[in-house]
Amino acid sequence: MATLVMDKTYTIEILDKSLSVVGIIRNPYPLNVKGDIIRFNNELSYYGQCTFRVGTEDANLSQYGDIYVPHKYHVRVRRKGKIVWQGAITDNSSRNKRFIEIIAHEYLFYFDKKLVKRDTAKQSGFVGDDWKNYRYFSTGTMAAAVTSIMNSAISSFSTNHALSSISLGTIENPNYGKGFTKPNGTALTGAWTFSVANNIIMSFDYQTVLHVLRSFGDASTCDFILDNDLEFSFKKMVGSKRLEQRFIYGTHGNILNYDVPRYGRRMVNQYTGIAIDDKNQTLHVEQKDNDSISEYGTMESSTAFTDVINRNMLSSRLAEDLRFLAVPETAPINITIDDKTYPIGTWGVGDIVNVKIKDGLIDYEGPRRIVGITTFVHNTGKEIITVRTNKPREDLL
Repeated sequence: MATLVMDKTYTIEILDKSLSVVGIIRNPYPLNVKGDIIRFNNELSYYGQCTFRVGTEDANLSQYGDIYVPHKYHVRVRRKGKIVWQGAITDNSSRNKRFIEIIAHEYLFYFDKKLVKRDTAKQSGFVGDDWKNYRYFSTGTMAAAVTSIMNSAISSFSTNHALSSISLGTIENPNYGKGFTKPNGTALTGAWTFSVANNIIMSFDYQTVLHVLRSFGDASTCDFILDNDLEFSFKKMVGSKRLEQRFIYGTHGNILNYDVPRYGRRMVNQYTGIAIDDKNQTLHVEQKDNDSISEYGTMESSTAFTDVINRNMLSSRLAEDLRFLAVPETAPINITIDDKTYPIGTWGVGDIVNVKIKDGLIDYEGPRRIVGITTFVHNTGKEIITVRTNKPREDLL
């Protein structure tokens, strides 16, 4: 199969560790018989992936040498000059007589390869040297905790590492979630502060920084992002409410295809969570969706959580999970849009948009939150863009 000349809409740049351009992919090798030449995705509070191929006889190899070595070189994708994806090469998943396949991941990948720094001061309740195996959050705000673990991780990258230049952007401190209570049962409200007295404690052992960030986000219903300027932010909401942006299936609509599944097998409307608290006592918390129980009957399940150590955190996690499990219609909705509907910068991951699908018996209309975008680019420049959406929380509407 011959190489194909890429349309000028997209540019793939290869960068060195200082993020300086060392080569440009002008003739990517097709990923499939259809002629797709690049695939990349962006994710909310996680890292996306980019995949493309170059011919084994690619001119860049003879001109610049092997510039596709994992972790030594990086990828930046531009669409009409604007950066739409960047990250580090992590794999040459295939190298054969025809092509080299390059896989790269966005930079949050490296925080999944960095263990959180454990405590250096002994915490009350630990015996022997067991305290050295844990990172314990029992004082200070959530914003201070995020700042601490990020600064510690960034400082551990060597000076020639691409992530040594990361800066911290907006680090917001959330409020306690709905249903948080003090030990006496009264409501716990206001800005998030870790507290032994109020049983707001989180503990981690040999977990990665990314795992801790995602646990923080789950507990406080926050999002985080590392943007194209390598600025990290932790916010109550990444993205904006853009209900004026409408994805519509039908005559003169902009949706090419859709998938609106109903997942009944996974349904749960009476949900028990099990965890071990910081005093080694077993916690059991139950959450119910009474409307779902009334309509569908009781469907019970339980889950044991290893990174939740108090009742408030367990209740928060169950409530968030139940939001997607209680009825069939809360399944993710995937839509494929035409390429005219994705002018870069007008909407993106984290945004809330309106979706309307009317196709025979399938009739859906309502706000959806964009949690992922996957783009396939054909050698002609044509794009196939799939948008993954979830039901947004009520407090974000």
